[in-house]
Amino acid sequence: MRTMKVPIRLIVVLVVCLPLVPRPADAASCNGARKGCVAAAMWASRACLRNCERLGDKTAVATCRADCCTQRRAAEVLCLDVDDPCAVACADGAPRCPNDVRTCRSKARRAHRACRAQCADPRDMRCLLACDRTRAAAEASCGFVAVRTDAGPGEVPVLPLGRPADLSVLLDDVELAVVAAADKRAETLRSRPLRLWVGRPGTTVTVTQTKHAFTFGFPIDFRELQDRPDDLAFYGSIAAAHTSEMVLETSLKWRVGEPLPGVMSFDLADAELAWGEGLGFHFKGHTLLWGNARPFSTGSGIPDWVLAQFPNATLTPAQQETLRGLLKRRVEAVVGRYRGRIDVWDVTNETLNPFTQWFIQRLGPGIVNDMFAWVRAIDPGSELVFNEWIREVFTGVGGPSAADVRDRVKALRAAGVPIDAIGQQGHFVPGVVYAGGTADLSQRTRIDDYQAALDTLAQAGVPVHITEVNFITPDEPEKRAAQAEALMRVWWGHPAVEQVVFWALWNKVVARQQLQSGLWDDAGALTRHGEAVVSLLNDRWRTHARSSPTRTASSSSA
Repeated sequence: MRTMKVPIRLIVVLVVCLPLVPRPADAASCNGARKGCVAAAMWASRACLRNCERLGDKTAVATCRADCCTQRRAAEVLCLDVDDPCAVACADGAPRCPNDVRTCRSKARRAHRACRAQCADPRDMRCLLACDRTRAAAEASCGFVAVRTDAGPGEVPVLPLGRPADLSVLLDDVELAVVAAADKRAETLRSRPLRLWVGRPGTTVTVTQTKHAFTFGFPIDFRELQDRPDDLAFYGSIAAAHTSEMVLETSLKWRVGEPLPGVMSFDLADAELAWGEGLGFHFKGHTLLWGNARPFSTGSGIPDWVLAQFPNATLTPAQQETLRGLLKRRVEAVVGRYRGRIDVWDVTNETLNPFTQWFIQRLGPGIVNDMFAWVRAIDPGSELVFNEWIREVFTGVGGPSAADVRDRVKALRAAGVPIDAIGQQGHFVPGVVYAGGTADLSQRTRIDDYQAALDTLAQAGVPVHITEVNFITPDEPEKRAAQAEALMRVWWGHPAVEQVVFWALWNKVVARQQLQSGLWDDAGALTRHGEAVVSLLNDRWRTHARSSPTRTASSSSA
């Protein structure tokens, strides 16, 4: 048996409802490894069942719970059908392995108790879900994960390998050292040893990873693709091959969803969700509170009728209560409709940005507290994000720094506001350019400065989502590719970064197309910085391994 470090991207669903009858204890006291496999199934099942309760419809809840139990039984059968759990879980010649398994499982139990103790409320579904899922992963790591095997080679996606960037065309030695340090951290953060027990001497094993477990995302706005089925099909194909999360970019914003008072429309969002579900995506909603009014509105901000009803920044108490009531009604309608289907919400957007203070001016900063509390009460299992730009990235127009965002989130969380993650907008461009003006596009964010800003955000104590990523600077293609690859590697090697959402997957459907920020160009070919990004996604960070062992087992990658 040989081992090697591989990316942590093997996705296996293990769930448990009612336990199956276990086999008798195995020789060499390795039954603990089998118990770890079964326990992983049990805790994954508990998370699955708990998550079902997010669904509002009773029939949907019942169907979801039945699916959890079916998956549990299948997983337990696989655990129990392993004839030699010691060989599967323990390296050859490791007599301490059974004791190590017991120690590992004890550590998993203690960590689970500590996790639950940190939940602010014993009924906090979001926290309990995270604890159960972490316990499932820990139990699996103590023993083994049994997987189903099917005859034949299986379907392996054919993906563009891209072309790496030459970072030296742009980055100096200090920046290169930052990227190298991130790469080193990524070896631990994004990989783990994987051992495969084949049970047949001399078997050649090839392992090809087909999906990333790390979340990469993309936005959708069906209005950009109306009556363009070929474009929609192409967009869906590149998104499905490279991402797993679909962001409803515009359809859930207030201006689009309620163009007239009391006239709510969900047709656009429903259509987008149905399309995304057919392709297997999970979903993020964007955004529930965004105070962008004229002259800064992009056409998807505050409804005209709301602007007309509350034209003055100073409101009477009665007017404040009316506006709060309208916001609460909107949140209840949107989040309640998609409870259990949308897993992540950008609850607020740019509440620290000086140009988007419309709601803060009229209702005060406490409206942020209210918004998070309302969403958590309606869907307690969703992940709630405080989304904001930072001037270290969106340069030249002021706005909050990374330290400002960190301090605000820490203060809100200390006040009991249920913020689960910081969303850091990734518009890497001078702000005046993004607003339609002109500036020197060689003005870029230095990688060492950005690393420091990212570290500062992480001090808030919650994960960081890199949202709305646009690689726009520098303007020269080779240098832009180097900047994009360096940023990607910094994110991949940062312990706080939980997901990355590309706001410009395909240039043909992106705002400000003249900036050519898409990973694919208008004609559907990879841009130079697109080549650099997919070289990471499809080659450097995607496992392709082949092993021809001389003994009875093989090792490969996830």
